[in-house]
Amino acid sequence: MAAANPWDPASAPNGAGLVLGHFIASGMVNQEMLNMSKKTVSCFVNFTRLQQITNIQAEIYQLRSVILCKA
Repeated sequence: MAAANPWDPASAPNGAGLVLGHFIASGMVNQEMLNMSKKTVSCFVNFTRLQQITNIQAEIYQLRSVILCKA
């Protein structure tokens, strides 16, 4: 595990990082599992962004309808 950067509080070890480090050291978690987890998180983030874009598009459509009805 990399040493914490004293100037960057985000790099300080936290509980999750310490537990994950223990699992990796004990062989319970391997690099392939970590890569799969990263891909899953990436897909979830992309899906969430797509939902946000869809929500924004729906709001724009509603605003457009309100503006056109008042014109």
